[in-house]
Amino acid sequence: MGDRAAVSVSRARIFAVVGLVLALGGCGYDPATDEAAAQLAYRRGFEALNAGDWLKAQQYLIQAKQAFPEDPYVLLNLGVVSQRLGRFDEARRYFQQVVDLAPDDVPEHVTDPNLAGRSLEDLARMALATLPN
Repeated sequence: MGDRAAVSVSRARIFAVVGLVLALGGCGYDPATDEAAAQLAYRRGFEALNAGDWLKAQQYLIQAKQAFPEDPYVLLNLGVVSQRLGRFDEARRYFQQVVDLAPDDVPEHVTDPNLAGRSLEDLARMALATLPN
């Protein structure tokens, strides 16, 4: 389990940094306000994720997901947070949602140069492969 856990932790860190650029669409009665609030929640969630504060990251990312339920960056990072919290079934659902959306978006920044040029779908599939059965 030690090696598998190390791989999982390493992959989780990689996936945590892929969501630097969002392509979010607005919803609700005031789209500009909703979008700005969701983007702020996403940024705060991403910062908390980078700081290792998984519960706070989850809180903010769920706020962003409420406004943008199919944003693959939000879903991917929620999968990472869920994985880090040991909620593997939840992580699996988030990563699978990313795969189902089949985004061909390629993040501009990744921490592992070996992952450069990979789509969000590829990253989600890789994350799925690291989850325990």
